[in-house]
Amino acid sequence: MPATPWDELTRSEQRLLIRLFGGGSLRNQNAVEIEGLRRRGLIDDDKNLNMSGLLVFTLALRDQQAAARRRAGLAV
Repeated sequence: MPATPWDELTRSEQRLLIRLFGGGSLRNQNAVEIEGLRRRGLIDDDKNLNMSGLLVFTLALRDQQAAARRRAGLAV
């Protein structure tokens, strides 16, 4: 299975995207991880989730939901 952009993020970077998707902020978070997300183009200069970050997150969420349905024996 090919790696997705989500899989290339560290777990802590993934948590930061989840935090932003949920309406949180990156205040008091690790500056190195924030810069990593910015370099990848997943957040903007104001530390907000941009469209690329939203796309990476939602595709990962859909993949996870599809895997859960497969495990449960439901049609995908």
